[in-house]
Amino acid sequence: MWNEQVLTKKQVVVFFTVVSLIYVYPIIRADYAYVDDNWRALLWAGSAWRDQGRILLEILHKFLTFTGGTTNIFPLPLFIAVFAMVLAMTRLTFWYFSRPDIFACLVALPVLCNPFFLGNISYQYDGPGMMLAVVAIIYAVTCEQKSVFLRGLLAAILIAISLALYQLTITLFVGLCCVECLWNVRNNVEVRKILVLLIQRGLQLLGGGVIYFLTANQLNISHRGNTVPFDSQWASIVRGKFLFAMDSICLLVNSWNVMLIAVMLVVAGAGFLYWLKNIASLQGSGYGKLTVLVICISTIPILLLCVPGVMLFLVETNLDARNYIGFSALLVLLLLLGYDLLGVLWVKLRLLLVMPILLMFSFCYAYGQILIAKKELESAVAQYIAYDIVANKQLSAAPIFYYVGPRTGGNWLPRGHAAMTYMPSLRYVLSGSNVLLHPQFMTRLGINNVVEGDRVAFDAAVYSPVVDRKFYSIYLTEQAGFIVFKEILDPEDYTLQLKEK
Repeated sequence: MWNEQVLTKKQVVVFFTVVSLIYVYPIIRADYAYVDDNWRALLWAGSAWRDQGRILLEILHKFLTFTGGTTNIFPLPLFIAVFAMVLAMTRLTFWYFSRPDIFACLVALPVLCNPFFLGNISYQYDGPGMMLAVVAIIYAVTCEQKSVFLRGLLAAILIAISLALYQLTITLFVGLCCVECLWNVRNNVEVRKILVLLIQRGLQLLGGGVIYFLTANQLNISHRGNTVPFDSQWASIVRGKFLFAMDSICLLVNSWNVMLIAVMLVVAGAGFLYWLKNIASLQGSGYGKLTVLVICISTIPILLLCVPGVMLFLVETNLDARNYIGFSALLVLLLLLGYDLLGVLWVKLRLLLVMPILLMFSFCYAYGQILIAKKELESAVAQYIAYDIVANKQLSAAPIFYYVGPRTGGNWLPRGHAAMTYMPSLRYVLSGSNVLLHPQFMTRLGINNVVEGDRVAFDAAVYSPVVDRKFYSIYLTEQAGFIVFKEILDPEDYTLQLKEK
């Protein structure tokens, strides 16, 4: 049967290439400047990546542009990163399955198709580097050098490379190691080898951290990596962040997909118990088997902790979807458990694995439409402002404008309201950091003197508006102008007015 046909490595590469390009198409089509992209496009990056310990991301962009700068060449870096991801997913597939079929390939897809990873891919500058960081982690996990020392050294170097691209990918390494431990139990690997491999993984992680600390991290002067002070508030802060992350995962569930997700969890739970029963027949001592059992049971809470990962312990309060790279490992485990158990029950049941993958693709395409809607609204508002500045002689003579954004309503999006109502995660992935308009956007309309302003400084003075519009007012002093956004209080739901009538 076609669904049981063993695929060659070339066929797996072709499959992942086609599927991956289909998946990232909405991001390419939207061509949306996401958060930091607005100011990076003006080549303001400078040493920003280097100062955050991500020097390889800076080197990557300078190398690809052949200019020594960080010119925007999107989507070329994304295509390169996608092809690298294709090779990584192919390697991961053959790591789990020596003779993969078409459904075995679906198991590795969440590495790319993690719904929260869309928050990473959306960045035209940072996104490709984040994808390459994931690729480095996968190669670290699947390293096959026969020498334990060389394998450990190579894995540590790859981990350090990943950290120098995007530090939060370290949670994916931990998550995939948990999956590996469970997979070894399923394959009846002897107890001693399972425990020794876990120790080796720990040493690889430590080695990668040391290499990164002695190299790229020496350039890190950012305060974003500061840890939460270990005091009486520490536990409540960490707990609050973890619960927020779990609530964010629950946003993926809606009334129409709840049955599918429930079935996935039930099947995965049954598959998990099916694997655990192998521990009794493993070769090894009773204490060793008990240790393996405790470790296997611990993998579930560890995988959940890997969703927010190290963000739990950082002062940084912004817990965005892009931080949840570790969620990919959890999805891989769910599909791996489902693939194995469904194959035991009836091989043709593996066809059901298409449904969660289709759900991920559906979410991605809905998100692509949201990006387009956000882009259209930003363009319209920017044109309103540009017209007011150009048409008014007083404003057009102003040497500089300070942009003061709204306190709320950053993702107020009437066109996307319906979609974000049915798929609440869309608003979360779009990110609260992605405000209504960035001042750097105005350069696209020929307004080259708008910079970030300070609301506190503006509120401390009293001005009369020269222009007063629905979304904003423009003030003018002898020294500068102020573009001040109003709080958006209008209902986002277009149909609300019709309902009231």
